[in-house]
Amino acid sequence: MKVSLIISTYNSPGMLRLCLMSVAKQIIMPDEVIIADDGSTEETKELIEEFTSILPCNVKHAWQEDRGFRLAESRNNALRMCEGDYVVFVDGDIIMERHFIKDHKKLAEKGYFVMGSRSKLKSDISHHLIKRKSIQRHWYSRGVKNRFNSIYMPWLSFYTKNMYKKNWDKGRGANMSMFMSDLKAVNGFDSDMVGYGLEDTDIIVRLINYGLKRKWAKFQAIEYHLYHKEKSFVESNRPLLQNNLTRTMCKNGIKKL
Repeated sequence: MKVSLIISTYNSPGMLRLCLMSVAKQIIMPDEVIIADDGSTEETKELIEEFTSILPCNVKHAWQEDRGFRLAESRNNALRMCEGDYVVFVDGDIIMERHFIKDHKKLAEKGYFVMGSRSKLKSDISHHLIKRKSIQRHWYSRGVKNRFNSIYMPWLSFYTKNMYKKNWDKGRGANMSMFMSDLKAVNGFDSDMVGYGLEDTDIIVRLINYGLKRKWAKFQAIEYHLYHKEKSFVESNRPLLQNNLTRTMCKNGIKKL
């Protein structure tokens, strides 16, 4: 099974460097890394070119023009370039623990998609790591918030995989994975969603409508989220989500229907 890792980014080369450094430390490498770039400048392009000679796998750059926050479309751009059977999604402000890809690969199962948690890093620690170009973090490290989410005990997965059943739409696009065939079946992300928020909830809803079950990656697939200012949700995406609540496929996704 070939695994594709899609990393979303926008003009944050310092954070993206740490994310790519954590890819290089994985005990099982993805077969390809695709940067879903929402219109970054030349500095990000140069960084990606640097890592093409560092990472022992294919590195691709899916860039689109900067016309505001278009995360859904940038991910679809990456999916159009994807050659893997199984797709893992993270954001470019994430440091992955070294078992991250191995865990997602182990959790892959037909009829399921996988969602994981994250620990947040405080502002001063985030700036320190970016400045020092360091990715050394553990659950006991200084500046780690949500420590519970960074404890690595994968043998508990049998008991935790069905967590949050009542919260049917819970999940984050910065830590999720699924088969490419299932992504194609729901036509990927809804590119009509422009601005921050709800594109992840939307695809969760449509995957469930398609018949998939959610598997929760608790105590494994550990990641640390670098600090940045919180963005505000765009209310215009809520009607689009409502329209998709009973659908499996969006009209403006990987393909333009």
